[in-house]
Amino acid sequence: MTTAAALNIVERVLIDKPSFHLSGAARWDALPETLEAIARFAQPGDTTLEVGVGVSTVVFAASGTNHTAISCDPAEHESVRKYCQQIGIDDSRLDFMVGMSDDVLPALLTRDRTLDMALIDGAHSFPLPVVDWHYVTRALKVGGKLLLDDIPVPAVGQVFRHMMLESGWRFDGTFDDRAAAFTLLALPDTDDEWIRQPFNMDFPDYSFAGLPKQLRLESTYRLKQIGKRVGQRYPALRRVYKRIA
Repeated sequence: MTTAAALNIVERVLIDKPSFHLSGAARWDALPETLEAIARFAQPGDTTLEVGVGVSTVVFAASGTNHTAISCDPAEHESVRKYCQQIGIDDSRLDFMVGMSDDVLPALLTRDRTLDMALIDGAHSFPLPVVDWHYVTRALKVGGKLLLDDIPVPAVGQVFRHMMLESGWRFDGTFDDRAAAFTLLALPDTDDEWIRQPFNMDFPDYSFAGLPKQLRLESTYRLKQIGKRVGQRYPALRRVYKRIA
């Protein structure tokens, strides 16, 4: 299908409001702007992945991508497939994986970077959004799109904040005040030097301690850092500093 046709399917599902979760008793779906973003970003023939299942799966199928969706309930998968067939969407490129994403993703994805686009909208309990992000992003192509739903959830928000700080990601905007889109611009640095990560720029963070202890720890750290800089510039003062520190 064309992008215009996929957008028409978005309009259709918003009217039909199909229920795929809990045997039709619940609807946990991406919101309208997010569905429209999927229809615009996904191109026929793309390789796409979704952690979660819902009307977003229908939109991916309508876009003509080679799409894989992951969830624990096979009844959801059957309901999505039946709905696609009911409204005339070709479901031959649609595949489902049954299981928790942290079990499925390590075996499903490789580092070959074959993914053109992914949507992370699975379990929101910490650390699952971070685990999903880890496996999905190392399979994403440079230039590939990542949609991250439910960023107001703190466990998901941690991932969002990290991505916003990284120069290898371009932030493309938010949708429905709930989902964020990014484009991968460059492969991550293979040097696992945590201190260089922007996400860790606030090191040391002593907020875990009570306020008096926090202030004491921060002061001690700053004093040690001053001593290192003084010692590097004036080696003769190292012994003096050590006696007074």
